[in-house]
Formats: sequence, C-alpha cells, structure tokens
Amino acid sequence: MSWIESPLLTPPANWVTLIQPIANALSLTALPPVAHLVLLSLAASFAARRVSAVLSPRVFGRYYPTERRKRDDWDLHMVGWLYALVATPIAIHLLRHPSPELDLDPLYGVALPEQRLSAIAIGYFIWDALVTFRHIQTQGLGFFLHGATCLVAFTFTLRPFVLWCGPRFLIWELSTIFLNAHWLLDKLHLTGSPLQMLNGLFLVSTYICARLVFGTYTSWQFWKLMVPGAGDANTLLAEKVRDAGWVRWLYLVLNLLANGLNFYWFRLMILALKKRFVPSPTTSASKLAQRKPVPVDGHLGEAQERRVKGE
Repeated sequence: MSWIESPLLTPPANWVTLIQPIANALSLTALPPVAHLVLLSLAASFAARRVSAVLSPRVFGRYYPTERRKRDDWDLHMVGWLYALVATPIAIHLLRHPSPELDLDPLYGVALPEQRLSAIAIGYFIWDALVTFRHIQTQGLGFFLHGATCLVAFTFTLRPFVLWCGPRFLIWELSTIFLNAHWLLDKLHLTGSPLQMLNGLFLVSTYICARLVFGTYTSWQFWKLMVPGAGDANTLLAEKVRDAGWVRWLYLVLNLLANGLNFYWFRLMILALKKRFVPSPTTSASKLAQRKPVPVDGHLGEAQERRVKGE
C-alpha cells in the first residue's frame, strides 16, 4: 500500500460540499474529493522554490549563482526535481497495482488513488506553467508548452476522462530525476566526470524506456481507444468514445504534442551528451597540435629537439 491510498488524505466532508458546485460548473465532477491536494501541491511548489533559495546557498556555497536570472533557473530545477521524486514512485505503484474500476471503464472510470495522483500533478503543473511563462525567455517555449499541455491533460482526467492515463504518462518523470542530476553536476563543475557519465547512462536509458518506448506504447493504446477501428465502430465502447466529443480530439492533439516534444528533447539531449563525452575533430586536432614541437625562428630549441628524437 502506498501513502497515496492513505485515509489521512481524505478531506473534511464540508470541504467536498463546498467544492462540489464549482466542480460541477467546470464539468470536473471527480475533483471535489481531491481538490485540497491540488491546492496543497500548488502551495508546496511555491514553498519548495523559497526553500531552495534559502538552502541552496548554504548547501552548495559558491556554486549557487549570484545573478538573479540564474538563481531563478536553479530554483526552478530544484522544484521540478522534487516533484519528479514524489510523483514517480506513486506512478510506479499505480502501474503495478492499478485500480480495477479503471479496467472496467477505461473512459469514465473513477478511482481515488489515481484521482489523488492527478490532483498532485495539476497543482504542480499550474505552478510550472506560471513560472515557465514568466521566464519564457530563459526557459524556452518548449518547457512552457510542456507545462501547459500537462496541466490541461491532467485537469481533464478529473471530468473524469481516461483517468488510467495519469500514472502511465507520469512515469515519464523517471528520466527527469536523472536529467536534473545531470544539470546539477554541470553546475558543480563536474561536467564530463565519471559520475556524470554514469548518470548520463541512467538518463538515456530511462528516457528511452519511459518516454520513447513505454510512452509510445501507451500512446498507441490510447489511440486505439480513442479512434476505434472499423470492426469496433458499432460497439458500446465506440459509442461512448464518440460521446466524448471535443475532449477526445483535444487529448489526441495533446498526445501528439507531448510525444513530439519527447523525441525533440531526446535529440537535444544526445547532442548535449555527445558534446561532453565525445571530443570533436577540432578539439582533437588542437590537442595534437599542442603536442607538436613549434619551431622558434625556423629552428627547434634544444629541449624540443630532444623530444623529437625521443630522448
């Protein structure tokens, strides 16, 4: 049993009653039992950024940047790292022990553990979309699109709609753990070190397995569900899929966008790792030139001549 299933996470009954009209107005009927977790996750993300700003200078000393823009980037990475460390174990647990309600109804099924995981993700991605939009010049459009896409996708799981997808797509964060470790090793001036090389192996392995292989397989399952074949066109499930209307097509577009970003980032990641661990031809030529004796006034010096002769 994971802590995500703990009864301690159950909100007071009057809180659920208070949230219910808002949830109904937003067509998020699975939100009330977990709305408090959205707020807690959002507050925890803002708090974690403040904690990073206070603790990082003490823990990492001179490595913590003094420039405001770089400090912000550092703290954003720390919050993302913390979220990945929290969300990934829950996603793994729910992949190993999925709620049977979601197998019975893959479209509109409701199960509290998966609802709670989606709520935690929504809180974090609200924060992520806000800060990446505010710092879009340094973070890049891709990171903002990732945050906004995930926010929309996880929010709509609480309609409810394809709630089973939550753990399957959050498993992507497994690679984020090693991605942020790779980033930190860069900041600690350990670029190209054996430790970073080892972490790079884990990073590439988890990225390929979690995002490219398992992510593509999950997307294939998702597309099979959302776009029934000719032989399934008249089934009850196909009718329920068609009843989903525009939400169905929104999810298909978001899924394409998210997978496209995964393959785009993988290319950038491989190029970055190659730059660190595979010397370029110009670098090799430069090192070779440094080893060659350089004539002075057209003649080799005494020490250089001995080097050429192997003495």
